[in-house]
Amino acid sequence: MCGESNVGHMRQLSKFAMTHSAMGEFVILTTAYIDSLSGVKGLPLEEFPSQTVTIKLGDAKRLLAELKKSIAYIEAGIEPPFSEIVER
Repeated sequence: MCGESNVGHMRQLSKFAMTHSAMGEFVILTTAYIDSLSGVKGLPLEEFPSQTVTIKLGDAKRLLAELKKSIAYIEAGIEPPFSEIVER
């Protein structure tokens, strides 16, 4: 996750599809992205490939909890004091 900054052309989720395996206890997530600056005239667009990933059940639960927390903060107008990466 380290490397050159891509703040100028960050991926924006545009489509997603999900399925799961009860036996394997994982979720399969397929995502498609657009350039977050696609509406700005005069800027070159960056292409981002679609991705398919598997997420183990425990990780999916943690991801869901973090998404719910972020949504609640956004709806309440609360900004984070600093950026944080959630570690497993």
